[in-house]
Amino acid sequence: MELDTNKKATRGRPVCELKQAEQKTKLILAAKQLLNDKSYSQITIRDIASEANINSAMIKYYFGGKESLFVALIQSIADAQFSQFEDLTAQAKPVYQFILRFGEILQTHPGFVHLLSEEVLNKTTPLTEAFMASFPARVSKFLPPLIQQEAGIADGNKAKLAAFQLITLIVSPYILKTLRQQAWQIDDTEIQGEQWAKDLYQHFIYGLKESDINEVEF
Repeated sequence: MELDTNKKATRGRPVCELKQAEQKTKLILAAKQLLNDKSYSQITIRDIASEANINSAMIKYYFGGKESLFVALIQSIADAQFSQFEDLTAQAKPVYQFILRFGEILQTHPGFVHLLSEEVLNKTTPLTEAFMASFPARVSKFLPPLIQQEAGIADGNKAKLAAFQLITLIVSPYILKTLRQQAWQIDDTEIQGEQWAKDLYQHFIYGLKESDINEVEF
């Protein structure tokens, strides 16, 4: 009896496209959940497969490997989160809304911070490049115009530098978590929520306006 080579080639692999999409989503969500609790280097293919309850061979089949799976995770998070920034130009205080919303991303996606700390700041890999393209590169395009709009800055380069300063102010308390908690005794609740966003906004935007009017002499 002749073997059906097509069936043999796909043995153990879901044929239905919907089933394949579901399994890919489950693997991405599993990677996301693990990254919230562990560093990228600590997570194994076996961990992801176990969390998703899917054969580990499917990771290579769908993504080619662990790194490509996490690239897909980064892109999925970015696509889901950046949609909330599309209406910022219509807001009364767009920079404040950006601070508040970006802070919420950092709070609800600790894996984002893990990747930033472990991979992006210290290495150059396809994962780093995907992260840069999905998050910092996107922010660098829409944040300077928001600052120009609200602070009334005509100089595009100054707005770009100010935007970089702002994103550093927002992210650094998360990156420097150990220093913040142990040396300064500042816990997570103190760098979250509307009050933190309001304080940061006021220090930034009004200080920026003041410096634009009166340059400090040294």
